[in-house]
Amino acid sequence: MQTNLIPLSKLNKGQKGIVRQIDEQLLPHDVELEAGELERRILEIGIIENIELKVLHFGLINRDPIAVQVGGDGTTIAIRRNESEIILVEPIK
Repeated sequence: MQTNLIPLSKLNKGQKGIVRQIDEQLLPHDVELEAGELERRILEIGIIENIELKVLHFGLINRDPIAVQVGGDGTTIAIRRNESEIILVEPIK
């Protein structure tokens, strides 16, 4: 694992990052899903390795969910903060 990687949840509003790894073992608490299911769901919504993400907005309660622009086509998705913990990104300066 690269040392400059941080969870998606740690990016600030307006900050961009490149997805480098998705690791379910980093999930902060138990989720009632089969092994690999959360990672599969994340991949299905378009969050894949080496894609650029931009944090657009945080929800009002505990900054949850997080609105994220995926890639350069303007697609916006919302992801729960605890699920964003398993998405490791390399921040873009």
